[in-house]
Amino acid sequence: MPIIVMIVSGLAFWTLYWFVQMGGIQHLQQRKKQREDDAKRAAAKEQARLAPLRAVDDPRDAAAILMLLIARANGDPTREHIALIEGKLRRVFGFERELTERMTQARYIAQQTESFEKAAGVFADMFRTRLTGDERRELVEMLEEVARHELPYEQQIEAILVFKPKIGLAPAV
Repeated sequence: MPIIVMIVSGLAFWTLYWFVQMGGIQHLQQRKKQREDDAKRAAAKEQARLAPLRAVDDPRDAAAILMLLIARANGDPTREHIALIEGKLRRVFGFERELTERMTQARYIAQQTESFEKAAGVFADMFRTRLTGDERRELVEMLEEVARHELPYEQQIEAILVFKPKIGLAPAV
């Protein structure tokens, strides 16, 4: 028993000595500061990654980005996907003269974006406040049409089903 007490008291003494004389407290403070800095750095990276999405203020541009991201879910969009999206932008949004600029911007932002879900989360509030119920339903129909253009499309349809309640549409039963 006295040996155990001696070992424990020796460990306690050297631990206390390390903390006071050898900079143990500073070491722990540096590690805590390092974790805080890493968390701040990660938050800044996330903000920088979402900055192009937050810069979009036109729901039509946001819809174009979402269509490109849905088309990209199974790899790079095919020419048929791009043609379908461009046709939608012409017919539904009336982009004739500025189609090239709008598509270039949408493709750039979609390329910078990690996933459909991230973009949908950023754009959901804009769609909910600036679009009517019919326009939101039309948006979902366009996204579904782009998703169904090539097989497999189950993952894209599932993402759209998660997106619907975010923009104020009741989920399909």
